[in-house]
Amino acid sequence: MNEESMREFPMRILRNAEAVLPDRILLTDLILQGALIQSLASPGEAEVAGATVHDVAGRRVTPGMIDLHVHGGWGVDFYRDDPERVAESAARFEAIGVTTLLLTLHPGPEEELLDRLASAAHACDLSPAFAGIHLEGPFIAIDRKGALPEAGILPFSDALFERILTAAGGKLRLMTFAPEAIPTESLRTIRSLGIILSIGHTSCDAAATRAAVDAGAWRCTHLCNAMPPMHHRSPGPISELLLDRRVRCELIVDGEHVDDRIIALARRLKGPEGILAVSDATPLAGLGPAAGTFCGFEVHSDGKRATLPDGTLAGSVMFLPDAVHRTGVALGLTPSERVALGSTAAALDLGLRRTGRIGRGCRADLVIWEDENPTAVLRGGDGSLPEAWRIR
Repeated sequence: MNEESMREFPMRILRNAEAVLPDRILLTDLILQGALIQSLASPGEAEVAGATVHDVAGRRVTPGMIDLHVHGGWGVDFYRDDPERVAESAARFEAIGVTTLLLTLHPGPEEELLDRLASAAHACDLSPAFAGIHLEGPFIAIDRKGALPEAGILPFSDALFERILTAAGGKLRLMTFAPEAIPTESLRTIRSLGIILSIGHTSCDAAATRAAVDAGAWRCTHLCNAMPPMHHRSPGPISELLLDRRVRCELIVDGEHVDDRIIALARRLKGPEGILAVSDATPLAGLGPAAGTFCGFEVHSDGKRATLPDGTLAGSVMFLPDAVHRTGVALGLTPSERVALGSTAAALDLGLRRTGRIGRGCRADLVIWEDENPTAVLRGGDGSLPEAWRIR
């Protein structure tokens, strides 16, 4: 983009921002032009003709969070509800600091699933906050279904996958699958289409996991949950997923799904860009103690965890910002490490090189915090800031 065309985009200065960078915290003036961060200047010194200036008075500024595994919230069910209602909920996620999501669908009977995929694709068209669809299934192991409906677990065929692809209308970005459910050659074909393959809801052994990773499945869905525990003579998928540097691992960091020591272990093995914090939030998230349905089952939440009547965990009721904060406190993570956990690694996972971090030329998806509460959110540089902050 040349200098002449850049002048057409509005400019904003966030003065005296405590910006969380990948390696440090920096007091700076953030100069925004259109959807991008144009530059970082010495605090209080940025002057750009025609720019609006807001003094954020040392408040912390982070990249917007990115949740790649979320089924809904505040009573909204991404699988069941109409696309308009799903799209409208994106504004509520943005308000809590989540600026990018993958609209996650659980599996269902074929005709129902195809209809739900088409509906989800329409919701993605209605809200740019949705970066696409994460389909959790339907090619998974019945004995590791967790809270997912057995009626939605389908045998793989190339023809069925083609129907899924067509229904999703180009919006399918990520698919959770069990390696034992899809032939390796088909995995290579799916990966060649640009769809991210994520190993999960599986009973496979280490060898099958390795074969799937070699075929391009460089990701796993909620590590440790819905997969065999690691045994010293039968390590299963977990050892391969943790040891292979190509693989990024999701972790549900709500304090209910995995122990914090497992999160610490995974971070040490994978590095800051190898762990993806996700919420796995369900429609009951944000409602406090409540009862409802999810995946067609009766679900009860005490405000901290949601379960089926038999005690099986049914997703989470904690949104990503609270989950990352909780984990950061529990593990003593620095602000930069928290940003890597909730934003940077997910952006890299989606191939969004200019998102999930603060720097020159990066996308201006930004959250301004007052303690642990978001007071303002910009998505692509767009969004309202308190008038009291404006000095010019």
